Amino acid sequence: MIRILIAAGLSLGGAAWVIASAAAADDKATAALLDGQLPDDPARPLVQGKCLLCHSAEYVTSQRLTEGQWQKTVDKMRKFGSPATDEEAKAMTAYFARYWTPDLPPLRVVRAPAPPGSVPGK
Repeated sequence: MIRILIAAGLSLGGAAWVIASAAAADDKATAALLDGQLPDDPARPLVQGKCLLCHSAEYVTSQRLTEGQWQKTVDKMRKFGSPATDEEAKAMTAYFARYWTPDLPPLRVVRAPAPPGSVPGK
């Protein structure tokens, strides 16, 4: 009986460690999203090659939209001249909708102080 309880305790401890590890990985991935990084994904090169021609990664990743809103945004960019095909637009929309959802906290903005003497009068 005691062996069974110890084994169960070890199993539960292992499960707790796996859950904690998954949560830490999720936190790290979320932190990267909040820092304006593009996650490694098959659609990442499309975004780099199509969207980052005109926009910074921080600008693109600052949006928090539903899939429908992302679709409208991608469609609008294509009307403005983005060279994305229908298939590429679908892949980019899915990429954005997968990572930058309305429930993701806002992009973190870090403002560095101006170097001494760079601001007149200060």
